[in-house]
Amino acid sequence: MTYKIFDLPSHVLVIHLVVVGIPVAALATVAMAVRPQWRTGKIGLVIIGVDALAVVGTWIARITGLEFLKNAPGLQTLRPVVDHKNLGLTLIWYMIGLLVAAILLVLAEKYERPPLTTIFAIIAAVVAVAAVVQTVRVGDAGARATWSGYIR
Repeated sequence: MTYKIFDLPSHVLVIHLVVVGIPVAALATVAMAVRPQWRTGKIGLVIIGVDALAVVGTWIARITGLEFLKNAPGLQTLRPVVDHKNLGLTLIWYMIGLLVAAILLVLAEKYERPPLTTIFAIIAAVVAVAAVVQTVRVGDAGARATWSGYIR
């Protein structure tokens, strides 16, 4: 993946897609967990697609972030940057969990497994909230890494 786009580090551009995409995916998954009729038909598949796009966006942000650090070796030793990197590397697992929970919820609804459907709906909602919280944590650490030397 290219390090720069329009002379900006590509990570700076990609993260904005993730910052918007993850809450949208999480909100759609929670809506599907609360509204059983959204689990069937095309709506459930669209929500799974949105979650899958959020996973891809998160993966791209991860790759571009690591590439950014590789091309800026002076940043690799700064504590705020290391904190952001470490938090950012965990975000993909939250998003994969969200995608899996959404898939399991749709499948449980399709095969009419009411107890499992309820359990998966609760799990999907919890994972969605956790994904948004982790996104905020990663973003906050990134903002601190970016601005800590400039704002006191």
